[in-house]
Order: sequence, then structure tokens, then C-alpha cells
Amino acid sequence: MKNSLFILLILILGCKQLPNYILSKENPEINKTRKATLLSAFFGLDNAMPQKSMGIWSKAPGKDGMPLVFSHEIDPATLNPNVFQITTQKGKKLNVAFATFKPAIEEFELRTILLIGEFGNAPANEPKIVEIIGDLKTRDGQNLKGQKIEVTLLEYGPFISYAEYFLLDKDYPFKEKGAGCDCPKTRTETVIRTVWAGGVIATNGKELGENELSSFTITLIQNSDTIKVHPYHIADINDNDNNIDLCLKEKGIPIFVEANENIAIDPKGDKNPNTKMDVIGRWK
Repeated sequence: MKNSLFILLILILGCKQLPNYILSKENPEINKTRKATLLSAFFGLDNAMPQKSMGIWSKAPGKDGMPLVFSHEIDPATLNPNVFQITTQKGKKLNVAFATFKPAIEEFELRTILLIGEFGNAPANEPKIVEIIGDLKTRDGQNLKGQKIEVTLLEYGPFISYAEYFLLDKDYPFKEKGAGCDCPKTRTETVIRTVWAGGVIATNGKELGENELSSFTITLIQNSDTIKVHPYHIADINDNDNNIDLCLKEKGIPIFVEANENIAIDPKGDKNPNTKMDVIGRWK
């Protein structure tokens, strides 16, 4: 009887770990002409994954956490912890225990992978390099095998790794309410999605919002003019991930986004530096 109950418990916990990400119905065709790249590796937590991370993996609490951000969405069928290898500052090669898209699991968000395990310890022997040693493919079929990147040290704060713009048109999978909801549909001309190196909230411990609006500056091209604007609203919050949407009233083509320093913190409490990123179009 005890063995049966133990097996049942394992099955229940296993079910909780099954992927529940959402694939967008369309994968932007233009991605095929853009080279897929590993953009950032962020040593976010050292032996400090919180208790609530059991919702991601039952063994996660107390482990290291390292989000990776990519230029393209990743094909979920190729996600496996064995395709990653960590090299520490002292040259030790380490494997990854667990890899997941969580918590960035909504449509068009599958460009962030969270690595969990033991990757070295700060400050004496932090992780130095992340390398993709197996087949990890994007949704448009590019293979990232062989790419590697230097890891951002634990002491550093979060920064913008990727930014794109899109419209809330009739085909967009609009989410009006709840955690991770979208910009107000009737008031928004353009959305800038910023993907940070790690999850972020405001420095006061709340979600980014009205107090931070003027701290974001977007450069827009309007006809023959170039103007700078601020978002009127911040969306895609309250879902614990690293995607933050900036909602614009102004029409135009966004080409650049900048966030002032010290407006956001990562899960460890480190504040962001001044961070800038070119903005690309999701569909063109």
C-alpha cells in the first residue's frame, strides 16, 4: 500500500512538471532570414531558487538559476538539459539538471530558457561560459549547437536582452484580463516587447507600472521625422517572467528603446543599469 501511494505521488508531481507553454499559431516568416543567436546568460540566483520554484521543478528550491535569452523562439521538442554545458571560472565543466521555458510560457515568449542546477559559487568560482553542446533548434529550424556566451556575473543587475514591436491587430491572440494581460486594445497603436536578461519587478517590490513610465524612452520614426516618446502603460506583468510590454499611443516605427538605471530589480534584488536595445519588427 505504501509503495502504491508513493508511486501515485510521483505521478502527480510529474504531471505538475509537464510543459504548459503556448505555441503561437504563426511563426514569423522573417525569422528565417535572421541568424538565431544566444543573446544573454544571466547568473540570477546562487543556491537560492525560492520555495515557490517547486512549481517549476520539485527539486529547484536552493539550486542555482540562470535564464538564457535567444533571438528566436525555441522548438520545444529540442529542449533538453543535456544540450547545455557550464564552464566555471576555474575551468570546471558542469551539466545542467533541469531546463524549462517557465515562467515565460505564453505565445511568442519561448525565447527564454531557465537553467536550474549547480553552476559554481560566487564569488570564487562563478559560471563563466554557457555552451550549447547538443542540438537545440529554433521554431524555424536553425540549429544553435556550438554557440556559447559569457555569463553575466551574479552581482550585476538585469538588462534588456531583446526588443521587438508588434500591433494588436485582428489576428493577435489578445489577452484582456489576468496575469500577463496585454496592452489596452483600443488605446494602443504599437507594443514594444522588452525581454530582460532575468525576471524583473520595480525597485519598490511591486510590478513595473505608472511610476516607471517616464523612465522608458522609445525612439520612433514618423514619416521623415524621428521622435522620442514614453509608454502610457506597462503590460504583461504579474506573471513572474522576464517579458515586459510597453504600450504606445503614438504611431510610427520603433527603432530603439532605453530604460533608465535603478528602475527594476531581479529576484536577488540587484538594480538594473541604464539599458538600451535596438527594436526589430516581429513580422518584418
